[in-house]
Amino acid sequence: MNSYQGEVRRRSQNLLIVEGHHEKNKLFWLIFKCFPEININMDEIWIYGTNIYQLYNDIVKEYGAEWAEENEDIDLPFVISKKQYPDKLRYKGDFTNIVLVFDYERHDTNFSEEKILAMQRYFVDAADMGRLYINYPMIESYRHLCQLPDDDFSERKIPVSLQPGKEYKALVDQETIIGSKVDFPHRIDDLLEKRFRVSDAQKRKRCCNEILGISSVSSMENVIDNALQEVVAKSILPTAKYLLVDWVTKQGYVHTNQTYWKYIRGVFKQVIYHNISKANRIQYGQYQIPENKYKEYFERLDLTEILKVQNLVSKDSITGFIWVLNTCIYFVAEYNFRLVSD
Repeated sequence: MNSYQGEVRRRSQNLLIVEGHHEKNKLFWLIFKCFPEININMDEIWIYGTNIYQLYNDIVKEYGAEWAEENEDIDLPFVISKKQYPDKLRYKGDFTNIVLVFDYERHDTNFSEEKILAMQRYFVDAADMGRLYINYPMIESYRHLCQLPDDDFSERKIPVSLQPGKEYKALVDQETIIGSKVDFPHRIDDLLEKRFRVSDAQKRKRCCNEILGISSVSSMENVIDNALQEVVAKSILPTAKYLLVDWVTKQGYVHTNQTYWKYIRGVFKQVIYHNISKANRIQYGQYQIPENKYKEYFERLDLTEILKVQNLVSKDSITGFIWVLNTCIYFVAEYNFRLVSD
């Protein structure tokens, strides 16, 4: 279902164009929580759901079939709002950032190398026409690290015959060490709601924030006990407390005197570095990057050239493969590389 949310025009708003909301919302929510310097709140994001080829067709309908060759000034918010809400037109000047996030769906019956290349070539600036991030084979690739660091990520690929969707997600769940870490806030929320019957979303959010803010083993039990006092029934408070103490302990970050957010920020930095190295491997044949050269190597990456390589190696339906790569995680590095390097 398409959703185009919001009524008041403010330049501080951001447009996220995606196919399927759940995992993308979860990832960007985590990114903005871990990197508050980006200064984007999920409440300031308008989400529009579509398919990359449907979006291409919508652009053609508005600007003509030669839009890419003629270097038309494409206004995506206008295209979207004219189609969905013609009485509430939006324009790119209304948005700080326009971000497009799509999976590389070689199996899609509408797949077209020409169309997807045209989209990748054109949408290169989040602050203007929009920035397109294609994830290979899908957004869950940001989780596809088996350890940290993971040198084997340099050659990680999947056969074209492995369908994205449930098959790839199952593979990632089986191999990853990232999944349980990035899912932790949602696991706490689900525990409070489903097992301990905390129906008030604001109470759950407040409780989760207090638990995720713990950075000391010595204060852990007291903080969790206090956080739960007005949230769960007294009869089950001891059970809830010791279960959450166990969960937080097993995550390991409190033993290094870090909050969850500081810890997972470090994890995301490693994920970004791995995917910069992988993109460099795909485009230039080199995975290992000197520590002081990451920014330089990152700035020379060309997502269009990477897409060309992916199109080439995945062309054969029997022997073809897709390099595992996540590009939407680059949003942090493109916003300010110091967030990654500091």
